[in-house]
Amino acid sequence: MSLGSHSSAAPQRLFDWQLDVQRLEREAKAAAAASRADPWTKVEAECSLDLIEAELVALSKRDPRQVSDSVIELRSWKARVERVIRMLDALEEADER
Repeated sequence: MSLGSHSSAAPQRLFDWQLDVQRLEREAKAAAAASRADPWTKVEAECSLDLIEAELVALSKRDPRQVSDSVIELRSWKARVERVIRMLDALEEADER
């Protein structure tokens, strides 16, 4: 039995859920191509953003050396989801005019 460090092991994600950011991006692009708002995708993106931000807060309480890979992944998702929300907001504003 080895109790040593497993530094060669792949980094472990410190949260247990997966976000299909690519699907949100595809749906937002499809809505933009059709010049129509997509309120359901926007709601899902906003909920996903809330979850991402909660995970980032939780990880901020842990040792930064243990969470760096998870934080990088979450920040990437956050930027992409924020972009989806901006795109869908613009479509809603265009619909209101």
